[in-house]
Amino acid sequence: MNNNTKRACLLYRTDSTLPQHEPEMNRQRAICLAFAKQHGWYPVREFGEEVDDGIGPEKTEDALLELRAYAEQKKFDVLLVPQFACIGRVPVESFYAAAFFERMGIEVRDAIEGRIINRPC
Repeated sequence: MNNNTKRACLLYRTDSTLPQHEPEMNRQRAICLAFAKQHGWYPVREFGEEVDDGIGPEKTEDALLELRAYAEQKKFDVLLVPQFACIGRVPVESFYAAAFFERMGIEVRDAIEGRIINRPC
């Protein structure tokens, strides 16, 4: 890894109540890994979180809390998600989380639509 390579954290979320949540997690992971490779980014950490229909993390810790700690420690340069809605459990949380990471100097990217900060609600 050279000094110009961006360090990326990848975040995937699925609804654990759906029968296809494992294939969906794998699909999101594949999309993000391909996008990171295409841009020459080095994935430093992957966060896969199964949530129970908006109630919260079921089997894992809250990924956003860990990601915030990583951001504060300057451990990554890009937060990559397969789609904007994966950042938070509800749309409002997604916008606040994206804004927090941008303020911390972290580029927030959606593997489908590109950079996601300053998008209209």
